[in-house]
Amino acid sequence: MRRSQAGGMESTAPHMSDTIRFELPEYVNVDNFCERIRSRWPGSARSEDEIWRVTARLRGNKNDLALLLRVVEGYVAETGLQAIRYHVDGRAYVLEAHARETAAAA
Repeated sequence: MRRSQAGGMESTAPHMSDTIRFELPEYVNVDNFCERIRSRWPGSARSEDEIWRVTARLRGNKNDLALLLRVVEGYVAETGLQAIRYHVDGRAYVLEAHARETAAAA
C-alpha cells in the first residue's frame, strides 16, 4: 500500500499473472483446442495424470482474458463438454458450457 496525497491509504492493484492454465480431459482432442487459441495466445500443452494441461499467455490487452475465456467457452460448448477447470493467479475456476447458451438466450 502507498500513502495518497490526502494522507489516507491507497491500495495498489495486484499484478495479474499473464499465464492462464486450462485442464482438459485426456480424451479431448487437445490439438483442436490449441488450434483455436494459438493464433492469439502462445503457450504449451502437456498430458499429466490423464489431464491435458494447456497454458495460454495473455498479450497485455485489458480485455484479453475475457476474450480468451469466450473463445474457450465456445470450444467447450461445441465439443459437448460440460465444463473445464482453469487457473488464474493461483486460483481455480470452472468454465461451464451452459453459461454461453444462457447468455445467448437473454
